[in-house]
Amino acid sequence: MPAQDISIFLRYGGAEKSVFEMSKDEIELAAASILRRAKEKAFSKGRPIIFGKDGKVYEEWPDGRIVERHK
Repeated sequence: MPAQDISIFLRYGGAEKSVFEMSKDEIELAAASILRRAKEKAFSKGRPIIFGKDGKVYEEWPDGRIVERHK
């Protein structure tokens, strides 16, 4: 049976100000927080985080493996 792709959507909010009003440092802190929460949610369900880098797509799994995703 082939593996199914199941998306986990992360909703976030409660920002004190718009991203357009944030400094570079504030944006980096917000991005790190969003990534941390996304990993917590996906990894708690045994699912990977999927991200792109240098034109390729990768999966980061809860055990720390990072593998290239193939179509």
